[in-house]
Amino acid sequence: MKLKFYYIVFLFCLSCNNASKKNEETIIVDDTLTKDSTEVIKSVINNTDLANEDEFIEECIFDQATQTDKFLKDIKELDSYVWNSENKTAEIVLNDHWSLTIKRGGCDHFEMSASFMYYRILDIEKDKKQIFDSVIWITSILEDFDGKDIKQVIDEGKVSITKRDEFNYHANFMDEKLYELYYFNFNNKDITTFDIGYYYN
Repeated sequence: MKLKFYYIVFLFCLSCNNASKKNEETIIVDDTLTKDSTEVIKSVINNTDLANEDEFIEECIFDQATQTDKFLKDIKELDSYVWNSENKTAEIVLNDHWSLTIKRGGCDHFEMSASFMYYRILDIEKDKKQIFDSVIWITSILEDFDGKDIKQVIDEGKVSITKRDEFNYHANFMDEKLYELYYFNFNNKDITTFDIGYYYN
């Protein structure tokens, strides 16, 4: 009686699972649940789980297996980083007040970005030089950025800053290539954060 109850529950779960699949499978089993049939059912479940896992991995446009911290290995200024392989980020404590997060990777959208966090408040107008000097520094040491071009537009003052609200700003680099590719965001509510980066898919 107990086996029949488990069998009924199993068939109910299996039918729910199969209802959501494009390719349905029909399994016909006798009223009696034998040891052999239990093994067959376990095998079907395991194979279905593996197939779903493969399907999930194949859905990514970008190969996440190749998204490693190799690009940081020879950069002395960032040698204290801690790499998170799950979300493809490196965390770096620069000093008592500054930290940096670098992201390189993605599934459907590949992101390359550098996000600074300063545990005090900066003003984007008054402290513009300090903020953009940080941008020049990080984009010059990471090869994935167009460091020379970014430095040039900043040095020439070709940066357009737009205020979104009391704490949030967005900046555009007034260069055809950089304008289309890069984003820059700034927030100074309670602490200061700003990031530069790009996406592609």
